[in-house]
Amino acid sequence: MQRVYAVVKEEIVHLVDDRAKVMGVTRSLWISKAIESYLHLQDDDKITSGDDKITQEVTTLKAKLDESITEADHLRDDLLVKEGDLTKLKTDAELKWRETTQLRAEITQARRELESARNKVEQLQTEMDKKRDETEQARGKVDALQRDLTHYQDTVKLKDQHISFLESTVHQALEKLPKALPPSEEEARAKHWYQFWRM
Repeated sequence: MQRVYAVVKEEIVHLVDDRAKVMGVTRSLWISKAIESYLHLQDDDKITSGDDKITQEVTTLKAKLDESITEADHLRDDLLVKEGDLTKLKTDAELKWRETTQLRAEITQARRELESARNKVEQLQTEMDKKRDETEQARGKVDALQRDLTHYQDTVKLKDQHISFLESTVHQALEKLPKALPPSEEEARAKHWYQFWRM
């Protein structure tokens, strides 16, 4: 095989590269196939027709390429927007993660405080039960003391009644005793003995 060199316009080179890319072949292979296709044409009409067809295909491919570039630009813009949204979402996610971590720490602290408070409540409940038992015992003692006090008061009243009865009896007896008993020595000296019997 021999190499063939030719000078062509730069825009044709770009068109050849685009066409080769569409066909999935190299530039040299595409040029080789194009020459073979050109040589197989029978007359100038076919050559002209082939050139027109190639030109039309190239124009179509160029239009598709322009559409693809435009679509790529739109996709690039969408990608930039999506990247901005993704960055914002990452920032929000990090903020939420920090807030969640803080909330977890606060929940853990609250659980510890709740456990401590529960222990204190249980301790206070135990002490309250103990105080309630002591109060019940004291109330029982108070009731017993109240009954004893009532009994003592009744006993004292009864004794007072007895004492009052004895005092009245003694008083009555004392009122009768001076007339029945002889005078004391002091009274006998102060008065003559016969004066007492006159009474």
